Amino acid sequence: MASAAQQTLFLPFENGILPPPSDAESFVAFGIEANTALDEAWKKALTIVQPFRPDYHKLERAGFHVVPRVEGNGRFDAGMLLLGKHRGRNEQWFADSLQRVAPDGAIVVCGEKKLGIDSFRKWAGKIVELEDRLSKNHAVVFWMKRPAELSDETISALRPAAKRVDGRFDTAPGMFSHGEIDKGSALLAHHLEGRLSGAVADFGAGWGYLSAECLKYPEKFSKIDLYEADFEALEAARGNLSGLAGDIPLSFHWHDLVSEPVAEIYDTVVMNPPFHEGRAADVSLGQAFIAAAARRLKPGGRLLLVANRQLPYEATLKPLFRLVEILEEGQGFKVIEARR
Repeated sequence: MASAAQQTLFLPFENGILPPPSDAESFVAFGIEANTALDEAWKKALTIVQPFRPDYHKLERAGFHVVPRVEGNGRFDAGMLLLGKHRGRNEQWFADSLQRVAPDGAIVVCGEKKLGIDSFRKWAGKIVELEDRLSKNHAVVFWMKRPAELSDETISALRPAAKRVDGRFDTAPGMFSHGEIDKGSALLAHHLEGRLSGAVADFGAGWGYLSAECLKYPEKFSKIDLYEADFEALEAARGNLSGLAGDIPLSFHWHDLVSEPVAEIYDTVVMNPPFHEGRAADVSLGQAFIAAAARRLKPGGRLLLVANRQLPYEATLKPLFRLVEILEEGQGFKVIEARR
């Protein structure tokens, strides 16, 4: 069952205000979830853009055509956008909709009231003339026609600027720790020297900060493999690390560590595991990352992780690792070393 906001997204079509896609039409949709209630005509018409690997898999299993990013210069007959919690990524996807939808094609946007749909609607209305709106399920859906006269320069100006961090990292809205170095990751970075060896994996690599810190000690290890569920963050990491690796081989894996097995074996794993699913804290995410590391570390291998101080990861670590030591506590975080 789709979220209440997604159900509202399709309301103009269900009410007969907007026509559903014909056999020959193609719609691009940003951010929507798997919805088995949609019929085959919708599945045939939709190209869904979903950069978050777990949601991508759900859509794929449900039979939808899903991509992490739209490539090429093709145009779609209409567009749909389900707003998420990151305003900047919503603005990016709105600009993508204007770029990808053919002139006079419908663009339908929906979001929960608590996520700021009303302010987003007012912002969009300053750019494009809106046709109408509906409200249901604590969400608002509005729609417009893609103007025939809309320059590439106008669309580009809508895209939020990437934020450069520490003079060397490019980040974008929607990524973890967008625009700044995460304090926990910075704390962990202080403990990397002398603890890296052999094949290294960065679990939940984000835009590449911890891997970049590892690359300060290239004589101590043989390679780094980055695993990240956010496609856009992983692509940012690819760019951020391109000039730093020297002779150290890097590989980039768009990967869901909770549900997808890791093939390689490692000597060292570094991680700042996620602990939120949407808006709610979910300690099981970090526990799954720890279990994945334990399965792929060699005997004697080392896990280095940082976590919020209150998260009870020690109970997960101790049955899986021979030694567990807290290296530092401070600023609301704890840095832990665990040995297989």
